[in-house]
Amino acid sequence: MLSSVSALKAGRRAFAAGVARGMASNSTAAKSSTRHISPSTYSALEARLNITFSDPKLMEQVCTHRSFEQGRLASNDRMQWVGKRVLNLYVGEFLAAKFPNLTVEMLQDMQHANFGLASLAEVAKHFGMLPAMRWESVVKEAPHVGQTKVLGKSVQALVGAIYQDQGAAAAKKFVAQHLLTRTVDVEAVVQMKNPKLLLAALTRQKGMQTPIARLMKETGRFTSSPVFVIGIFSGVKMIGTGYGSSLKMGEQRAAKDALIKYYAKEVKDFKLASLTGDEEQ
Repeated sequence: MLSSVSALKAGRRAFAAGVARGMASNSTAAKSSTRHISPSTYSALEARLNITFSDPKLMEQVCTHRSFEQGRLASNDRMQWVGKRVLNLYVGEFLAAKFPNLTVEMLQDMQHANFGLASLAEVAKHFGMLPAMRWESVVKEAPHVGQTKVLGKSVQALVGAIYQDQGAAAAKKFVAQHLLTRTVDVEAVVQMKNPKLLLAALTRQKGMQTPIARLMKETGRFTSSPVFVIGIFSGVKMIGTGYGSSLKMGEQRAAKDALIKYYAKEVKDFKLASLTGDEEQ
């Protein structure tokens, strides 16, 4: 009986020791995620992006998420809040001027798809911000959880820092050089569930003649792999073309082509309301 009690006590002591070791290990892991980053990392990042902040500590703050050290250090929260709104203004203004035929819903979808946190996270990696980031995942066992969101917000914070430290013109120039030069996919934001119906509604709204599909060319109608080339006309003007293994498929693709051509129309030479002084588009 005594030996059983002794064994039980020994087991409890061993369990307690194991818990203590586990806590120490977790503490060590947490500390390793908050490793020291050399100031030269931030100065190199500034040089790479051709930025010179008035405060040498500013880039370090741009790269510090509020999760780091449980928020005890100055983070990029307020910069990110400002930068998000600066980006929304400049990007939204740019897209609206460049693609005048897109609906408001399409513009919102395009801005989210091309300048949302996921896209900005890739920009941050391209900038080389990842090695400079100071943050901690909420899931200690999975240190990469939340990284995309943190990186995306760091780009917003960078824009906010430039805006606050160097003014609107500098922020706009940075956004124009590093973000607005990215290729955007208009087709991805144009909903095409029923292109023929959408095209009919669009031409009616624009006062155009009702679109008519015409067979332009065909081959192999009575074979296993026919191809039909269809043209969509509004009056005498062909506004879209498409091909398919059936007449219906060709008509749908031709209608889709007409819609894409309309909504993806770009204005090459335009000026933005936010331009000041001698800035040029």
